[in-house]
Amino acid sequence: MKVTAPVELLLVEFPHSEFKGEIVAELVRLSEAGTINVLDMLAIRKNEDGSVEWLEAADAAGELAELVGEPSGLLAEDDVEAIADDLTPGAAVGMLVFEHTWATGLTSALREAGGSLIDMTTVPPAAIEQLAAVIAEED
Repeated sequence: MKVTAPVELLLVEFPHSEFKGEIVAELVRLSEAGTINVLDMLAIRKNEDGSVEWLEAADAAGELAELVGEPSGLLAEDDVEAIADDLTPGAAVGMLVFEHTWATGLTSALREAGGSLIDMTTVPPAAIEQLAAVIAEED
């Protein structure tokens, strides 16, 4: 696996494990647009009786399996075990490892200029909204 841009792990909890396909459709759109490259993906569900089921994207049918292709191996059973203990019965967690392919050119330019990435942090939208509200109150 050759990675040329930043890679991110995204974990999303769904209180009710009902999926209708809109997430896969958006991931396919982002992938086809060259925005992201999905490296690995899995879903974990804790049933009401406490039992845990999980599915790797490669084992899924249709667009999801095609999107991921051969999984990178970045997500595995150890990840399922780490998440499942804290999962509420009836809920699910989606785990997604993706490359920010939109940043490939920028990454190359930074390297050619002698730069190296020190840190990269994702700021949640809610934090930006809270900061904007504080700034608005001060003005």
